[in-house]
Amino acid sequence: MVSAQQDSLVRSPKLTDRELLAKIPMFSIYGDNYFITGTDLRGPVTSDTSDAKFQLGFKQMLTDVLLPYDAFLFFTYRQKSFWDIYKDSFPFRETNYNPGLGIAKLWFKDNKLDYGLWFQFEHESNGRDSISSRSWNFLSLRYSKPMGDRWQFMAKGWVPIGDISSNPDIMDYKGYFQVHLAYRPTKNLIFEGDFSKSFTADWRGNVQLSLSWKPFKKSNQFLYLQYYVGQAENLIEYQDSVSKLRIGVAFKELFGNFR
Repeated sequence: MVSAQQDSLVRSPKLTDRELLAKIPMFSIYGDNYFITGTDLRGPVTSDTSDAKFQLGFKQMLTDVLLPYDAFLFFTYRQKSFWDIYKDSFPFRETNYNPGLGIAKLWFKDNKLDYGLWFQFEHESNGRDSISSRSWNFLSLRYSKPMGDRWQFMAKGWVPIGDISSNPDIMDYKGYFQVHLAYRPTKNLIFEGDFSKSFTADWRGNVQLSLSWKPFKKSNQFLYLQYYVGQAENLIEYQDSVSKLRIGVAFKELFGNFR
C-alpha cells in the first residue's frame, strides 16, 4: 500500500525552475523587520545604556523576464535605526541606510529551493555630513542553502570598493564575511545565529543570537529576543563594543530561508 506521503509525491507534478520562480512574490520583505528595546548587560540600566532598535527592509524583482540561465535582477533596501526612547527628547541616535542592486540565481530540487546565489553592489551610509558622516560601497556575494526542513545555512562575503576615508578602518571591525545558521524545531520557533570576524589579531567582530516565537499559527508576527555582542552594530559607533539584549516584535521573511 502506498503511504499518504508517497501518494502525495506521486500526484505532485515536477515543476520547471521557471515555473517555480514564477511563484516567488515580486515584492516582499527583506530579512527580519522588527522593533525591539533593551539595554546593555555590562552595567546599570540607565537612559544612556538603554534604547530601541528597529529594522525595515524590502526586496523587489525588477522584471519578470529572466536573464540567461534563469537568473534575475533584484533591488533590496534595508534601514536600521537606533532610537533613544528613554531620554527626554526621544532622539534618534543613528540610522543606517543600505540599498543594493544585484543578480540572483536559484536552484530547485523536488519543487523546493535547493540553494541560491545573490551577487550585489551595495551602499551603506548614515546620511550625515562632515565629521559624523559614515559610508562605504561594497560588492557582496551570498550563498544560502536550506538543510532539510529545520536547518538553514547562509554565508556572505564582501569587499569594499571606492572611497572609505570617512571610516578608513571599518573593515577591522566589520570584517569581510558573515555566517548565518538557523534552526527551526517547530513551525512556531526559530533559533538563529550570525557570526562575523575581522582579520585582525585581536578579537574584533560580532555575534548576534536571536529567538523567534510565533504565538499564533496563522500570523507572521513573532515575539523576538535578540542578543548582540561585539563591534559594528551601527556605522557611527562601529569601533565601540556593546553587549545588548533586546526584546520586541518581528515580521520574518520565510521564503526559502528563515531570515
